[in-house]
Amino acid sequence: MKFFKFTVLVFLAVFIGFSNSQVKKSIGWKSPTFTIDILGGYALPLQESKGSSIGDFFSFKNYGTKSGWTGQFNFKFGLGKQGQYRPYITLGFTQLQNSDNSTAYIRENIINNGYPDPNKVSIPVSGPGSSEIFIRLPYIGAGFEYAATAVDKKKRMWYPFFGVEFLMSVVAGIYRQVSDEAPSGNSPGVETGYTIKSDVRLGLGGGTGATIRFGKSAGITFGAKYKLFNLIGKKSDFLKEENKMNLLDKADANLHAQLSNDRNIGVLEFYLGATIFLGKTKK
Repeated sequence: MKFFKFTVLVFLAVFIGFSNSQVKKSIGWKSPTFTIDILGGYALPLQESKGSSIGDFFSFKNYGTKSGWTGQFNFKFGLGKQGQYRPYITLGFTQLQNSDNSTAYIRENIINNGYPDPNKVSIPVSGPGSSEIFIRLPYIGAGFEYAATAVDKKKRMWYPFFGVEFLMSVVAGIYRQVSDEAPSGNSPGVETGYTIKSDVRLGLGGGTGATIRFGKSAGITFGAKYKLFNLIGKKSDFLKEENKMNLLDKADANLHAQLSNDRNIGVLEFYLGATIFLGKTKK
C-alpha cells in the first residue's frame, strides 16, 4: 500500500508539472473527440487477493495469489475546450495466479462432501504434489477522468490525467492440482481441476497516468490504477457440488469457523499500450 501511495504521488507531481505549463502555442492538432486505449500490463494482488501460499485460500485467510496480468480497452469521449473532461467506458480482463510445485492442498484429490466442509472445523488436508490457482476477473465499467494538455520541448503533446471508475465484474477461477498421495480411486498422479464458481461483484477503481501523442492519430499511454473488484455484493454460501467451490468473500463464522473476515479482491495495475485519436485532429 505504501508503494501504491508513492506511485500516485509521483504521477500527481507529473500531472501538476504539466498543468502549470499549458499549451501556449499550437502545433496544429486539436484535442480529439474520441480516444481509444489498448492497454496491457502487470497486476499486483493487494489486500486479501495476495497470499503467502495457495494454502491461504483454503484456510480462508486470502486468495493465495502472488502475481497477475491485465488487459483493457478504454473508449473516451472528450468534452471541454481541450477535451479535458473525459467520460469513458472500459472493458477488461485481469487474472491473478500462483503455483506450488511441492504441495497438493486437497490430499484426497476430491471434494464430495460439500464446501466448506459441513463440520465447520477442518480444512482440506494437504500432501505432496503440485498445484496452481487462477482468479479471473472479466469486467465492464464506466468512469470519468480529467486530463491536462501540454507540449514538451520536442513539441510532443502530453495528456497527464487522473480519474475514477465504477466496475461490474464476473469473478471466477480454477484450482488445479496433482496429488501424489491420493487414494487409488481418486486419480493419484493425475491433474484434477476444481472450479471456483463465477459470481457478479460491483467495485471501484481509481488511478493516474499520461498519454504521449506522437502524431495526429496515434500515441502511447502508461499509468497505474487501483481496483477493488468486490466492494459490493460479497456473499458466502455452502455448495454441494463435486469439486466445486463458491467464492466465499463475505465473513460468515456460522458457515465455517475460519471464515471470520471478508476477503477483498484488490489489485494494483501498471499498464502500457497504444492510443488512437479520432476526430478534431487538425485546426
